[in-house]
Amino acid sequence: MAVTVRSSGWGGATQLTSELLVSYISDEIKVLEPELQYARLGKRRDAPKGYDRIVFPQTNQLPVKINVSVVTTGGPTSMTGGGSVWGAGASIQGGAAATAPGFPVSSTEGVAAITEGTNPSAITWGATAYSSGPSQYGILVQISDLLVHNSAIETVDACTMQVRNALARLVDTAIQTVVNSGVNGVIYAGNQTARTSIGAGDLITQTEMNKAYRNLAAANAAGLKPFDGSYYVAVIHPFPEADLMSNTAVGSFNDVGRYTSVDDLRKGALGDFRGIRYLRSAYQNYFNSTVPVFPTTVLGQDSFGWGYFQEPTPILVTTPDSNNPLNLFTSIGGKVTLGATRFEDTTGRYRIARVESAASS
Repeated sequence: MAVTVRSSGWGGATQLTSELLVSYISDEIKVLEPELQYARLGKRRDAPKGYDRIVFPQTNQLPVKINVSVVTTGGPTSMTGGGSVWGAGASIQGGAAATAPGFPVSSTEGVAAITEGTNPSAITWGATAYSSGPSQYGILVQISDLLVHNSAIETVDACTMQVRNALARLVDTAIQTVVNSGVNGVIYAGNQTARTSIGAGDLITQTEMNKAYRNLAAANAAGLKPFDGSYYVAVIHPFPEADLMSNTAVGSFNDVGRYTSVDDLRKGALGDFRGIRYLRSAYQNYFNSTVPVFPTTVLGQDSFGWGYFQEPTPILVTTPDSNNPLNLFTSIGGKVTLGATRFEDTTGRYRIARVESAASS
């Protein structure tokens, strides 16, 4: 009778030299995307081979020349044309289109009325490059030969899963550290003006989220483009998320949900609400201050960029070497090299809005 027995081709060899097992570990560690949050929201551009920078060119906005409208080029003389425009918390009026990041209106150049038969004067256009260098991270786990021998598949499988999850949290941590490092576009709960002023009772409310939406929608008088043309995305920790869901003020999630989406209330999910899609992340890092301060980070389609210099690379060593001459342990690990950068986010031109608040105990 023919019997199929353990062999290296089936992953049953005692030294774990199976190509199938190596392939499985490689695939598990390389595919981090299901565990990532921030990485899914940024513009990804990996470094070309041989380059030590990832560059994201951001073109300048071209302006409309101030006081140009139908009423000033052929309409009633008693009326005047448009002037400055309002951005996210600031009146935005600029000069040259070559000045980063560009302006929606300008007193000196831009789209202007054409004199019949005469071409308008050409203007100089510009762009700003935002870039990042490489940062490398890794983790290594060594499992004794006896543990591997007694339960090889279970042990290696469990270790591989934990290595993958740790690398995913690391990638998200590295990116969110950059994303949440800005000082512009910050909204403090409880009408506070600084992080250190936030107390235990300064909880997030729909008022702060409405301001975040407003600032991004009005950014640079053109608005930061939402994802898929529909929603901005807020990365939120479950603690402030619970405070939003518990708030009963008029216009809050609880108030509106009673009449529109009882299912969301039952599921305990904010989902899509008032122009923002909520993405829950228990690994949203908080700030150590007078009290723990939780950021709720609201992003649009072009808020930041990131990319790999070296994609997640699995490590599996099962043979003796100079560091392990008796082959007393199996090494399982992974490494990754990446970079991340924020884009332009000065006052009035926010690309990222961040609400900082305490959380209920």
